[in-house]
Amino acid sequence: MVLDIIYALTSAVITTCFLTVLFVFSLWHNLVAAHFKPRDPRDTRSSSTGIKPGKRTRNSSAASGTPLALDTDHLNNINFDHLISSPQTNVEQSEDGQWDRNKQENPFGDLLYAEDTKLVPDLKHYYSQYGILVEEYEVETEDGFILELWHFTPADTKRVSGSKKHPMLLLHGLLQSSGSFASAGRKSLAYFFYESGFDVWLGNNRCGFKPKWNRNKVRNDSKWNWDMRDMVKYDLRALVTAVLEKTVKSKLTLVAHSQGTTQGLMGLANGETIYEDDFRLVDKVENFVALAPAMYPGPLLQERLFVRFMSRFIASPVFFGKRSFMPQMMMMRSLMVGTKLFSFLSYVMFNYLFDWNDTLWDKSLRNRHFLFSPVNISVKLMEWWLSQDIRKKTFKTYGNDIFPDAMTWFPIEGEFSRQKIPCHTNSKVSSADQYPYILLFVPKQDRLVDGERLINHFADYEPQELYKCWYIDEYSHLDVLWAHDVIDRIGRPVLDNIRVADDAM
Repeated sequence: MVLDIIYALTSAVITTCFLTVLFVFSLWHNLVAAHFKPRDPRDTRSSSTGIKPGKRTRNSSAASGTPLALDTDHLNNINFDHLISSPQTNVEQSEDGQWDRNKQENPFGDLLYAEDTKLVPDLKHYYSQYGILVEEYEVETEDGFILELWHFTPADTKRVSGSKKHPMLLLHGLLQSSGSFASAGRKSLAYFFYESGFDVWLGNNRCGFKPKWNRNKVRNDSKWNWDMRDMVKYDLRALVTAVLEKTVKSKLTLVAHSQGTTQGLMGLANGETIYEDDFRLVDKVENFVALAPAMYPGPLLQERLFVRFMSRFIASPVFFGKRSFMPQMMMMRSLMVGTKLFSFLSYVMFNYLFDWNDTLWDKSLRNRHFLFSPVNISVKLMEWWLSQDIRKKTFKTYGNDIFPDAMTWFPIEGEFSRQKIPCHTNSKVSSADQYPYILLFVPKQDRLVDGERLINHFADYEPQELYKCWYIDEYSHLDVLWAHDVIDRIGRPVLDNIRVADDAM
């Protein structure tokens, strides 16, 4: 007890100093970037891994007549999106949403003009203006954590259980909520999927904005004693089960971003060892859509001084405590969220830490994007992401055991079995239909994770009929959610390629 108090005091002092220094560096970086650096969305630095021809090699062929300048490697199911947006593609606008209508012709201009520029940290405020009711449910995990599950439904009609619409569960990234899928309003992926006829659900992992527990199951020392393994074993299972029960469906489409992709693919590729009963995630998911998939660490984790500092000391309770990770962030959110200053400060700090920018975003919507982050996470989860301790099973030290490069994660009788490639944990099945169809959207500018390594794995070791990849030259880690053309480059390709029964739409 006394030791916990000491840890709380020392970590509060150290993390406050850390955030203060980070804040100063971030502001300076933003000043230099805004006034002295050229505004070019392309990053010319090489990634840690290059995409190599797969073992099923074939020359790439240019796709003619496509508006997105795609080169397609048909044999390995990889689309290379080389489009670099012209200045005319994105509406010239200020942060208050105004622009010269006579200067630009843009099909999304009217959508932006109609968007509410007020900063309200509640999706209901915005989606009620679109005739959409955001229902809120609470879902309890087997280990006693209360999760928030949001659902889009028409505001003028009562929801009918057992709708024919195909359910789609959206799952967020680290330090975010699933509001990140919907913050762009009519230009968001969540809204696009809903308007395209899908039953859209937004799932949130444990603790979120306001931590809730079943006090009969969760003791005080367990409230923050969780990491990625628990989120896969309990949170993902609870969210998927709840959506399927409420929709009376047997399968859903899982759309995930960053950390959510780690959860999803861990559950799909390692379910035989994670779930201790007869629950099989591969039997519940029809399609898995991974945006900025985070299976392997990228070079940025070794380049940024502040990230290296966290990696070095994240396991020390003296530095970061043993409970919530940097609770000062949530305190500042409670005091400032809904102001332009809060959104601006959130942007500059994450921009500096993770090396992405807002070049491809609609400027009038940027402040809205940061209304739905950060969220509460445990120090133990951040330790899972950043720790360099080889004795612990973490993202940086154990990635090749969770997602082994030279094994087949989704084995199918036939081509790959003849090549004698070892299987991971899933047993062989007779056809690809028995696994989810996997769509990978990998941003080339994303140096936080190594998406190229994941593409190489699928090209070399996974059955061709199981997956399809998009490698987007100018996108970064958050552009897959917030770029001005995300509907064309993410939303429509998703709908054009996922498996959905004819009577489900």
